[in-house]
Amino acid sequence: MWSTRYQNRAQRLPQGSHQWHSPHARTRARRRSRPGWQHSLISAGVAALIGGTGIWLTEALIAPQASQAYTSRLDLFLAREGGESYDTLLRRAEMAARAGAQRSFDQDLLTTNVSVNVVVESSGITVPILALHVDRDEWRARPETYYWATYYRTAQALLSGSSPNTLGF
Repeated sequence: MWSTRYQNRAQRLPQGSHQWHSPHARTRARRRSRPGWQHSLISAGVAALIGGTGIWLTEALIAPQASQAYTSRLDLFLAREGGESYDTLLRRAEMAARAGAQRSFDQDLLTTNVSVNVVVESSGITVPILALHVDRDEWRARPETYYWATYYRTAQALLSGSSPNTLGF
């Protein structure tokens, strides 16, 4: 009948042509001849790294980075001098706001916007007199406070009524 035993490779080779000297040599040769799962994992990792770097580099070259706006906020407090008129006080507030905006732009080159609030203190009350909001390009083109400032209309009425004689002190 049929044989139920299978011959291994060494038994099938003709006499005297033994290719393998030991049983361990055969398994070592088999391991070297085909890559294991570690090799394929390393290859996949290298391919992913190169592919990801290529995508990132392409995106960085095509799409520019988003710029961020840095705003410098400055609050200035002025004390009203005795007998100072509102117009003189307003000019002094404009000069202080102009100096503050220029100093903010000069101190930090990344600053793109400046916001200056000028508050006046007179006879125990504080009143905002003007607010200056300007970006660097606008300021470079026209560094004039009165052009970019917002003046508070009620400041004059509040400050003119803050003298000791009109408040009933």
